[in-house]
Amino acid sequence: MATRKICIYGIQDSVVHRIDGFDVAATTTGRDELRTAIGVHDVVALVLDLDAEDAFDTIVDALELKPHLAVVGVTGSNDVTRIIQAQRVGCRQFASRPLDAGDLSTALHSAMQDAPAQRGENDIDSKTIAVIGSTGGAGATTLSCYLSMALGEIAKTTALVDVDFEFGMVAKAWDLNPRHTIFDLCQFDEIDRQSIEDVMIELPSGVSVLPRPASIQQGQDIDESALKEIVGLLETVFPYVVLDLPRRLDARTGCAIEMCDKLVIVCQQTVAGVLNAGRLTDGLLEIGMSLDQIEFVINRHNKKIHSVTEDQLEKRVNKKPIGLVPNHYKSVGAASDLGEPVTTRNPVRKAIADIAAALAGDGAVSSGSRWTSSLGMGG
Repeated sequence: MATRKICIYGIQDSVVHRIDGFDVAATTTGRDELRTAIGVHDVVALVLDLDAEDAFDTIVDALELKPHLAVVGVTGSNDVTRIIQAQRVGCRQFASRPLDAGDLSTALHSAMQDAPAQRGENDIDSKTIAVIGSTGGAGATTLSCYLSMALGEIAKTTALVDVDFEFGMVAKAWDLNPRHTIFDLCQFDEIDRQSIEDVMIELPSGVSVLPRPASIQQGQDIDESALKEIVGLLETVFPYVVLDLPRRLDARTGCAIEMCDKLVIVCQQTVAGVLNAGRLTDGLLEIGMSLDQIEFVINRHNKKIHSVTEDQLEKRVNKKPIGLVPNHYKSVGAASDLGEPVTTRNPVRKAIADIAAALAGDGAVSSGSRWTSSLGMGG
């Protein structure tokens, strides 16, 4: 995995040089020296001695220079009042003495998740849309692909990220043979716009695809902090970012859902599809996600065949579906096997274009608090 640069302030313990995934860019003892180091090096985090007399002022100085910096305080004290004061000035996580490399790594990853995303002068307003199926085979990946195309027609360019790192099929849907994947992106010492451009595959439709890793092992080596960094950077480049999620609630899926402005749950007109859509919605609402953030799409809709109706879905989730995608399974399946989209005349394209227009026209909703920690999905 890619290593990230950190600054050390007031700590001489050699443990800080043995943290997996992180390199020490500078070890400093004075605030002027620290300010210089933060300005010179592209650091993502600061680890400092929280017991030092000037610790709070040091945190304030560092965050004035780099507001997105993740701050971890090292302390040998159990003073709750001091911990609270440190949190108020911007310390995100804490590590206790004697120092342990594993504890520091955990604290750094959690602090990076909690830190505000970095934005630059040329950043654009962006909207992130995550797509997940309520059951296997619901057609979530197909919807993600066509939704990306439709959003690309609205905004000229869209990013599509395959977040199913083990079994994702986004690249296959476009008949792509990627030379590089999201795993390769994570190998860069510094992930920036140029590295994003080098790895992503730009399609004529205006969709730029970030494929899943080439192997299952590579997929397991990508953690949620790396995913957050990548998605955060994509949001500064693309007006729309579509995340095709696995049907699995783990730390990485939780991170993706937490970052999205809208979560689209795709279901079919089956009892299992409706029940699972309701079950997922209940879980998300219970731990703090707003129903305004969640939308529902019924895929392969056919009034004549299915006994389960959109009204039954609405009753279960307390919200009307944002769209009904008609059942043209044969044409869509044949196109997918060929790695080509169905024609623009196909009713599926029209239905998903309408969904894209509705999502694009809806104001972005704040992600709110870190509710995913309640599911064990975040630090």
